[in-house]
Amino acid sequence: MSYYGEVMLRARWASWRDWRQQRRGQANARWGWIKPPAGRGPAIWMQGFADFDDLRLAADLAKAIREKRLDLRVVLTFEAEHPELLAHMDGIPGLGYGFGPCDHPQAVARTLERLAPLRYLALGAPPRRHLAAALTKRSIPAVFMGTGPGPAALPPVEAVYPRNVEQAEAWHPLLPADRIEEPVDFSTLITVAQVEPNFRAMACGGDDRQLWWVSGVSAASAARWIKAWQGSPLRRSGLLFLSGHGKAPAGLERMSRWARTPLAAGSSLWVDEGRWHPALAVTAQGVHLEAATSTGDIWQAFAGGRPLSAAPTARLPRPEAMGPELVPILADPNTVLARWRELAGDPMAAREQGDAARRAFWAERRRAGERLPAFLERVFAW
Repeated sequence: MSYYGEVMLRARWASWRDWRQQRRGQANARWGWIKPPAGRGPAIWMQGFADFDDLRLAADLAKAIREKRLDLRVVLTFEAEHPELLAHMDGIPGLGYGFGPCDHPQAVARTLERLAPLRYLALGAPPRRHLAAALTKRSIPAVFMGTGPGPAALPPVEAVYPRNVEQAEAWHPLLPADRIEEPVDFSTLITVAQVEPNFRAMACGGDDRQLWWVSGVSAASAARWIKAWQGSPLRRSGLLFLSGHGKAPAGLERMSRWARTPLAAGSSLWVDEGRWHPALAVTAQGVHLEAATSTGDIWQAFAGGRPLSAAPTARLPRPEAMGPELVPILADPNTVLARWRELAGDPMAAREQGDAARRAFWAERRRAGERLPAFLERVFAW
Protein backbone atom coordinates (compact mmCIF):
# COMPACT_ATOMS: atom_id res chain seq x y z
CA MET A 1 0.00 0.00 0.00
CA SER A 2 1.23 3.49 -0.77
CA TYR A 3 2.47 5.56 2.16
CA TYR A 4 -0.06 7.70 4.07
CA GLY A 5 1.77 8.41 7.31
CA GLU A 6 3.14 11.68 8.64
CA VAL A 7 6.84 11.57 7.61
CA MET A 8 7.35 14.19 4.92
CA LEU A 9 10.21 12.50 3.07
CA ARG A 10 8.37 9.19 2.76
CA ALA A 11 5.18 10.92 1.63
CA ARG A 12 7.11 13.01 -0.91
CA TRP A 13 8.81 9.86 -2.21
CA ALA A 14 5.44 8.10 -2.57
CA SER A 15 4.06 11.07 -4.48
CA TRP A 16 7.10 11.16 -6.75
CA ARG A 17 6.59 7.49 -7.60
CA ASP A 18 2.91 8.16 -8.28
CA TRP A 19 3.78 10.98 -10.67
CA ARG A 20 6.23 8.77 -12.53
CA GLN A 21 3.57 6.07 -12.90
CA GLN A 22 0.93 8.53 -14.12
CA ARG A 23 -1.06 8.44 -10.85
CA ARG A 24 -1.24 12.20 -10.55
CA GLY A 25 -4.59 12.23 -8.80
CA GLN A 26 -3.26 10.02 -6.03
CA ALA A 27 -0.11 12.10 -5.70
CA ASN A 28 -2.06 15.36 -5.41
CA ALA A 29 -4.64 13.97 -3.00
CA ARG A 30 -1.90 12.70 -0.69
CA TRP A 31 -1.05 16.36 0.00
CA GLY A 32 -4.63 17.49 0.46
CA TRP A 33 -5.47 18.78 -3.00
CA ILE A 34 -8.97 17.35 -2.81
CA LYS A 35 -12.00 19.03 -4.38
CA PRO A 36 -15.52 18.43 -3.03
CA PRO A 37 -18.44 17.80 -5.41
CA ALA A 38 -20.07 20.81 -6.99
CA GLY A 39 -22.75 22.55 -4.98
CA ARG A 40 -23.24 24.77 -1.96
CA GLY A 41 -24.50 22.33 0.64
CA PRO A 42 -22.42 21.27 3.63
CA ALA A 43 -19.92 18.46 3.09
CA ILE A 44 -19.46 15.17 4.93
CA TRP A 45 -16.03 13.58 4.82
CA MET A 46 -16.08 9.78 4.98
CA GLN A 47 -12.58 8.37 5.35
CA GLY A 48 -11.99 4.77 4.37
CA PHE A 49 -8.54 3.29 4.29
CA ALA A 50 -7.37 0.21 2.36
CA ASP A 51 -9.71 -2.56 3.48
CA PHE A 52 -12.04 -3.64 0.67
CA ASP A 53 -14.94 -4.56 2.98
CA ASP A 54 -14.82 -1.24 4.81
CA LEU A 55 -14.83 0.63 1.51
CA ARG A 56 -17.70 -1.48 0.22
CA LEU A 57 -19.73 -0.49 3.26
CA ALA A 58 -18.60 3.12 2.98
CA ALA A 59 -19.77 3.30 -0.64
CA ASP A 60 -23.26 2.07 0.26
CA LEU A 61 -23.48 4.36 3.29
CA ALA A 62 -22.44 7.32 1.15
CA LYS A 63 -25.30 6.63 -1.25
CA ALA A 64 -27.74 6.16 1.64
CA ILE A 65 -26.66 9.48 3.17
CA ARG A 66 -27.22 11.25 -0.13
CA GLU A 67 -30.70 9.74 -0.39
CA LYS A 68 -31.50 10.91 3.14
CA ARG A 69 -30.10 14.44 2.77
CA LEU A 70 -30.10 15.71 -0.80
CA ASP A 71 -28.52 18.98 0.32
CA LEU A 72 -25.40 17.25 1.66
CA ARG A 73 -22.28 16.73 -0.39
CA VAL A 74 -20.47 13.51 0.50
CA VAL A 75 -16.76 12.95 -0.05
CA LEU A 76 -15.41 9.41 0.32
CA THR A 77 -11.63 9.04 0.42
CA PHE A 78 -9.57 5.88 0.49
CA GLU A 79 -5.94 4.71 0.42
CA ALA A 80 -6.28 1.77 -1.98
CA GLU A 81 -8.33 1.83 -5.16
CA HIS A 82 -10.90 -0.84 -6.00
CA PRO A 83 -12.35 0.22 -9.39
CA GLU A 84 -14.88 -2.60 -9.52
CA LEU A 85 -16.36 -1.35 -6.25
CA LEU A 86 -16.36 2.39 -6.78
CA ALA A 87 -17.41 2.63 -10.42
CA HIS A 88 -21.09 2.22 -9.56
CA MET A 89 -20.98 5.56 -7.70
CA ASP A 90 -20.26 7.49 -10.89
CA GLY A 91 -22.85 10.05 -11.84
CA ILE A 92 -24.53 10.37 -8.42
CA PRO A 93 -25.02 14.12 -7.79
CA GLY A 94 -23.31 15.44 -4.68
CA LEU A 95 -21.18 12.32 -4.20
CA GLY A 96 -17.45 12.38 -4.87
CA TYR A 97 -14.69 9.89 -4.17
CA GLY A 98 -10.95 9.59 -4.58
CA PHE A 99 -7.67 9.08 -2.79
CA GLY A 100 -7.21 10.71 0.60
CA PRO A 101 -4.44 12.71 2.27
CA CYS A 102 -1.43 11.50 4.19
CA ASP A 103 -1.15 12.48 7.86
CA HIS A 104 1.40 15.26 7.45
CA PRO A 105 0.05 18.45 9.13
CA GLN A 106 0.14 20.42 5.85
CA ALA A 107 -1.85 17.78 3.98
CA VAL A 108 -4.41 17.46 6.76
CA ALA A 109 -4.86 21.23 7.09
CA ARG A 110 -5.26 21.66 3.34
CA THR A 111 -7.85 18.87 3.16
CA LEU A 112 -9.98 20.32 5.95
CA GLU A 113 -9.71 23.81 4.48
CA ARG A 114 -10.87 22.65 1.06
CA LEU A 115 -13.65 20.35 2.29
CA ALA A 116 -14.78 22.32 5.37
CA PRO A 117 -16.67 19.20 6.51
CA LEU A 118 -19.75 19.40 8.68
CA ARG A 119 -18.90 15.95 10.05
CA TYR A 120 -16.05 13.45 9.75
CA LEU A 121 -16.79 9.71 9.55
CA ALA A 122 -14.02 7.13 10.07
CA LEU A 123 -14.80 3.67 8.72
CA GLY A 124 -12.79 0.65 9.80
CA ALA A 125 -9.89 2.53 11.40
CA PRO A 126 -9.48 5.69 13.52
CA PRO A 127 -7.93 8.89 12.17
CA ARG A 128 -4.18 9.23 12.55
CA ARG A 129 -2.49 11.63 14.96
CA HIS A 130 -2.37 14.89 13.02
CA LEU A 131 -5.83 14.50 11.53
CA ALA A 132 -7.30 13.84 14.97
CA ALA A 133 -5.56 16.96 16.30
CA ALA A 134 -6.78 19.07 13.37
CA LEU A 135 -10.37 17.90 13.86
CA THR A 136 -10.09 18.94 17.50
CA LYS A 137 -8.63 22.34 16.60
CA ARG A 138 -11.46 23.02 14.16
CA SER A 139 -14.16 21.51 16.43
CA ILE A 140 -15.35 19.11 13.72
CA PRO A 141 -17.44 16.30 15.28
CA ALA A 142 -16.41 12.77 14.38
CA VAL A 143 -18.34 9.52 14.04
CA PHE A 144 -16.48 6.21 14.26
CA MET A 145 -17.87 3.08 12.63
CA GLY A 146 -16.45 -0.42 12.90
CA THR A 147 -13.29 0.57 14.76
CA GLY A 148 -11.77 0.98 18.18
CA PRO A 149 -10.28 4.28 19.38
CA GLY A 150 -6.65 3.76 18.30
CA PRO A 151 -3.53 5.29 19.87
CA ALA A 152 -4.04 8.91 18.81
CA ALA A 153 -5.76 11.49 20.99
CA LEU A 154 -9.46 11.59 20.18
CA PRO A 155 -11.13 14.40 18.24
CA PRO A 156 -14.60 15.53 19.36
CA VAL A 157 -16.58 12.27 19.17
CA GLU A 158 -20.30 12.54 18.46
CA ALA A 159 -21.01 8.80 18.26
CA VAL A 160 -19.37 5.41 17.95
CA TYR A 161 -20.83 2.40 16.12
CA PRO A 162 -18.64 -0.54 17.22
CA ARG A 163 -18.64 -3.77 15.23
CA ASN A 164 -18.30 -6.03 18.27
CA VAL A 165 -18.09 -6.12 22.05
CA GLU A 166 -14.30 -5.87 21.98
CA GLN A 167 -14.45 -2.51 20.21
CA ALA A 168 -17.26 -1.27 22.46
CA GLU A 169 -15.32 -2.13 25.61
CA ALA A 170 -12.30 -0.24 24.30
CA TRP A 171 -14.46 2.90 24.00
CA HIS A 172 -16.17 2.75 27.40
CA PRO A 173 -13.29 4.28 29.44
CA LEU A 174 -13.05 7.17 26.96
CA LEU A 175 -16.63 8.30 26.25
CA PRO A 176 -19.98 8.69 27.97
CA ALA A 177 -22.09 5.59 27.52
CA ASP A 178 -24.76 7.42 25.51
CA ARG A 179 -22.27 8.05 22.70
CA ILE A 180 -21.47 4.34 22.27
CA GLU A 181 -24.06 2.42 20.29
CA GLU A 182 -24.72 -1.28 20.78
CA PRO A 183 -22.33 -3.41 18.71
CA VAL A 184 -23.58 -4.37 15.27
CA ASP A 185 -21.91 -5.17 11.96
CA PHE A 186 -23.52 -3.10 9.20
CA SER A 187 -21.51 -4.98 6.56
CA THR A 188 -24.02 -7.83 6.82
CA LEU A 189 -26.47 -5.58 5.00
CA ILE A 190 -24.35 -5.74 1.84
CA THR A 191 -23.50 -9.44 2.02
CA VAL A 192 -24.85 -11.38 -0.96
CA ALA A 193 -27.60 -13.57 0.51
CA GLN A 194 -29.23 -14.95 -2.66
CA VAL A 195 -27.04 -16.84 -5.14
CA GLU A 196 -27.99 -18.62 -8.35
CA PRO A 197 -27.34 -22.36 -7.79
CA ASN A 198 -25.48 -23.03 -11.03
CA PHE A 199 -21.88 -23.15 -9.84
CA ARG A 200 -22.00 -26.85 -8.92
CA ALA A 201 -23.21 -27.77 -12.39
CA MET A 202 -20.33 -25.88 -13.99
CA ALA A 203 -17.68 -27.31 -11.66
CA CYS A 204 -18.96 -30.90 -11.50
CA GLY A 205 -20.99 -31.46 -14.62
CA GLY A 206 -23.16 -34.49 -13.95
CA ASP A 207 -20.72 -36.04 -11.45
CA ASP A 208 -21.32 -36.22 -7.72
CA ARG A 209 -18.48 -34.11 -6.32
CA GLN A 210 -17.89 -32.63 -2.88
CA LEU A 211 -16.56 -29.06 -2.88
CA TRP A 212 -14.46 -27.62 -0.05
CA TRP A 213 -13.32 -24.03 0.39
CA VAL A 214 -10.46 -22.53 2.41
CA SER A 215 -10.62 -18.72 2.59
CA GLY A 216 -7.79 -16.36 3.51
CA VAL A 217 -4.91 -18.66 2.55
CA SER A 218 -1.43 -17.16 2.53
CA ALA A 219 1.26 -18.10 0.05
CA ALA A 220 3.10 -19.87 2.88
CA SER A 221 0.13 -21.96 3.98
CA ALA A 222 -1.03 -22.88 0.46
CA ALA A 223 1.70 -25.51 0.13
CA ARG A 224 0.60 -27.12 3.41
CA TRP A 225 -2.98 -27.30 2.19
CA ILE A 226 -2.01 -28.88 -1.12
CA LYS A 227 0.16 -31.47 0.62
CA ALA A 228 -2.61 -32.35 3.07
CA TRP A 229 -5.19 -32.49 0.27
CA GLN A 230 -3.09 -34.83 -1.83
CA GLY A 231 -2.93 -37.27 1.08
CA SER A 232 -6.60 -37.06 2.01
CA PRO A 233 -9.30 -39.59 1.00
CA LEU A 234 -11.53 -36.58 0.23
CA ARG A 235 -9.45 -36.02 -2.87
CA ARG A 236 -10.89 -39.11 -4.57
CA SER A 237 -14.27 -37.44 -5.14
CA GLY A 238 -13.73 -33.84 -4.07
CA LEU A 239 -12.59 -30.42 -5.28
CA LEU A 240 -10.54 -28.01 -3.18
CA PHE A 241 -10.78 -24.25 -3.63
CA LEU A 242 -8.21 -21.96 -1.99
CA SER A 243 -8.62 -18.20 -1.89
CA GLY A 244 -6.31 -15.56 -0.54
CA HIS A 245 -4.27 -12.50 -1.37
CA GLY A 246 -1.34 -12.13 -3.70
CA LYS A 247 -0.17 -14.33 -6.54
CA ALA A 248 -1.41 -17.84 -7.09
CA PRO A 249 0.91 -20.49 -5.65
CA ALA A 250 2.99 -22.34 -8.23
CA GLY A 251 1.21 -25.27 -9.81
CA LEU A 252 -2.33 -24.18 -8.94
CA GLU A 253 -4.79 -23.37 -11.69
CA ARG A 254 -6.37 -19.94 -11.32
CA MET A 255 -10.12 -19.62 -11.57
CA SER A 256 -9.74 -16.55 -13.75
CA ARG A 257 -8.35 -18.93 -16.40
CA TRP A 258 -10.89 -21.69 -15.80
CA ALA A 259 -12.74 -22.58 -19.01
CA ARG A 260 -16.02 -23.27 -17.12
CA THR A 261 -15.73 -26.97 -17.96
CA PRO A 262 -16.24 -29.70 -15.34
CA LEU A 263 -13.23 -30.30 -13.10
CA ALA A 264 -11.63 -33.67 -12.50
CA ALA A 265 -11.92 -35.21 -9.06
CA GLY A 266 -9.04 -34.21 -6.83
CA SER A 267 -8.52 -30.84 -8.52
CA SER A 268 -7.40 -27.87 -6.47
CA LEU A 269 -7.88 -24.29 -7.71
CA TRP A 270 -6.75 -20.85 -6.64
CA VAL A 271 -9.75 -18.48 -6.44
CA ASP A 272 -8.26 -15.20 -7.65
CA GLU A 273 -11.57 -13.41 -8.28
CA GLY A 274 -13.83 -12.45 -5.39
CA ARG A 275 -16.97 -12.76 -7.51
CA TRP A 276 -16.82 -16.53 -7.01
CA HIS A 277 -16.98 -16.33 -3.20
CA PRO A 278 -20.80 -16.16 -2.85
CA ALA A 279 -21.16 -19.22 -5.08
CA LEU A 280 -18.55 -21.14 -3.12
CA ALA A 281 -20.22 -20.19 0.17
CA VAL A 282 -23.49 -21.87 -0.81
CA THR A 283 -21.97 -24.80 -2.73
CA ALA A 284 -19.09 -26.03 -0.59
CA GLN A 285 -19.70 -28.87 1.86
CA GLY A 286 -17.46 -27.09 4.37
CA VAL A 287 -15.60 -23.77 4.72
CA HIS A 288 -12.45 -23.06 6.70
CA LEU A 289 -11.42 -19.50 7.60
CA GLU A 290 -7.72 -18.74 7.72
CA ALA A 291 -6.05 -15.74 9.37
CA ALA A 292 -6.30 -13.45 6.33
CA THR A 293 -10.00 -14.04 5.66
CA SER A 294 -11.78 -10.72 5.19
CA THR A 295 -14.84 -9.70 7.18
CA GLY A 296 -16.93 -9.82 4.01
CA ASP A 297 -15.91 -13.38 3.22
CA ILE A 298 -16.59 -14.50 6.78
CA TRP A 299 -20.15 -13.20 6.68
CA GLN A 300 -20.49 -14.63 3.17
CA ALA A 301 -19.57 -18.04 4.55
CA PHE A 302 -22.14 -17.68 7.33
CA ALA A 303 -24.80 -16.62 4.84
CA GLY A 304 -24.04 -19.69 2.73
CA GLY A 305 -25.25 -21.95 5.52
CA ARG A 306 -22.36 -24.43 5.46
CA PRO A 307 -20.35 -25.94 8.34
CA LEU A 308 -17.54 -23.59 9.34
CA SER A 309 -14.20 -23.77 11.11
CA ALA A 310 -11.46 -21.23 11.68
CA ALA A 311 -7.74 -21.04 12.33
CA PRO A 312 -6.68 -19.85 15.82
CA THR A 313 -5.42 -16.60 14.30
CA ALA A 314 -8.58 -15.84 12.30
CA ARG A 315 -10.18 -12.51 13.22
CA LEU A 316 -13.93 -13.09 13.47
CA PRO A 317 -16.00 -9.90 13.15
CA ARG A 318 -18.32 -10.82 16.04
CA PRO A 319 -16.29 -13.23 18.21
CA GLU A 320 -18.74 -12.96 21.10
CA ALA A 321 -21.46 -14.45 18.87
CA MET A 322 -19.22 -16.92 17.04
CA GLY A 323 -18.16 -19.35 19.74
CA PRO A 324 -16.38 -22.69 19.18
CA GLU A 325 -19.68 -24.55 19.08
CA LEU A 326 -20.54 -22.54 15.95
CA VAL A 327 -17.03 -22.11 14.52
CA PRO A 328 -14.61 -24.78 15.81
CA ILE A 329 -11.01 -23.60 16.06
CA LEU A 330 -8.74 -25.95 14.11
CA ALA A 331 -5.02 -25.40 13.85
CA ASP A 332 -3.77 -27.26 10.77
CA PRO A 333 -4.98 -28.54 7.39
CA ASN A 334 -4.94 -32.22 8.37
CA THR A 335 -7.24 -31.53 11.31
CA VAL A 336 -9.63 -29.59 9.07
CA LEU A 337 -9.66 -32.33 6.46
CA ALA A 338 -10.37 -34.94 9.14
CA ARG A 339 -13.36 -32.90 10.31
CA TRP A 340 -14.57 -32.55 6.74
CA ARG A 341 -14.46 -36.35 6.39
CA GLU A 342 -16.69 -36.63 9.47
CA LEU A 343 -19.13 -34.10 8.01
CA ALA A 344 -19.18 -35.95 4.68
CA GLY A 345 -20.21 -39.09 6.54
CA ASP A 346 -22.86 -37.35 8.66
CA PRO A 347 -25.04 -35.16 6.41
CA MET A 348 -27.54 -34.47 9.20
CA ALA A 349 -24.87 -33.01 11.50
CA ALA A 350 -23.45 -30.99 8.61
CA ARG A 351 -26.89 -29.58 7.84
CA GLU A 352 -27.49 -28.63 11.47
CA GLN A 353 -24.16 -26.83 11.70
CA GLY A 354 -24.78 -25.01 8.44
CA ASP A 355 -28.26 -23.96 9.53
CA ALA A 356 -26.83 -22.56 12.78
CA ALA A 357 -24.33 -20.47 10.81
CA ARG A 358 -27.08 -19.16 8.52
CA ARG A 359 -29.26 -18.21 11.50
CA ALA A 360 -26.34 -16.30 13.07
CA PHE A 361 -25.91 -14.31 9.87
CA TRP A 362 -29.59 -13.42 9.56
CA ALA A 363 -29.80 -12.45 13.23
CA GLU A 364 -26.93 -10.00 12.74
CA ARG A 365 -28.40 -8.72 9.50
CA ARG A 366 -31.77 -8.06 11.14
CA ARG A 367 -30.07 -6.15 13.95
CA ALA A 368 -28.13 -4.09 11.43
CA GLY A 369 -31.29 -3.36 9.47
CA GLU A 370 -33.02 -2.20 12.63
CA ARG A 371 -30.12 0.08 13.56
CA LEU A 372 -29.41 1.69 10.19
CA PRO A 373 -32.48 4.00 10.24
CA ALA A 374 -31.30 5.50 13.54
CA PHE A 375 -27.91 6.27 11.98
CA LEU A 376 -29.59 7.91 8.99
CA GLU A 377 -31.81 9.92 11.33
CA ARG A 378 -28.65 11.21 12.97
CA VAL A 379 -27.45 12.29 9.53
CA PHE A 380 -30.80 13.98 8.87
CA ALA A 381 -30.44 15.99 12.09
CA TRP A 382 -27.02 17.42 11.17
